[in-house]
Amino acid sequence: MAGQPVLVIEDDPNWQTIFAEIIEDAGFKPQVVSSYHEALAALAGQTYALAVVDMSLSELNYDNHDGLKVLKKIAASPETLPAIVVTGYATVNLAIETLVELNAVNFFRKDEFDRRKFLQTIKKEAVVKSQTVWQSAHVPAGFIQKVEPEVAALLSERELEVLYILSQGWTNKEIAVELTVSVNTIKKHTQNILTRLNVNNRAAAVAQALGGE
Repeated sequence: MAGQPVLVIEDDPNWQTIFAEIIEDAGFKPQVVSSYHEALAALAGQTYALAVVDMSLSELNYDNHDGLKVLKKIAASPETLPAIVVTGYATVNLAIETLVELNAVNFFRKDEFDRRKFLQTIKKEAVVKSQTVWQSAHVPAGFIQKVEPEVAALLSERELEVLYILSQGWTNKEIAVELTVSVNTIKKHTQNILTRLNVNNRAAAVAQALGGE
């Protein structure tokens, strides 16, 4: 299974597939979004080893530079996130702005796309997080070690705590008391877990996290 997540911000389904395939070949897990707002939500939800950003997120509007707005958000963030820029409408000025001013690590034109070079760039530039053992006062170390790596990469530390307590059959109210937060907060964390794991109930979330145990 692919490892740490790479964010793909691309509106064209064909290019989404191409980028996802190469990212998986590089040993990472692609997470694909297609709009500026989806990109902001993804960036707020977790950390990534790398971002692949299409400059224009609208096939009908060549002047759309939503990808540039995403890059500015990434450049302003305190978190280090290398970004590869891809575009079908390249100009020299645009390349200079993304590579120099916004610290993009590489710039690819779609009409001259080189899969091999793209793969090499991903492997070279991705920031691989060290696999430190996370500890929590609410979660036994044995549970954390059993969680599938791809699930751990999708969930925040708080969501992992909620997931563990869910596995014990506790109610939302009991979990809220244990973690000293509101019931509504627990409901939100639970919904985030279900959405990110693409399951419909708590039992399925726990089963997927533990590899079907």
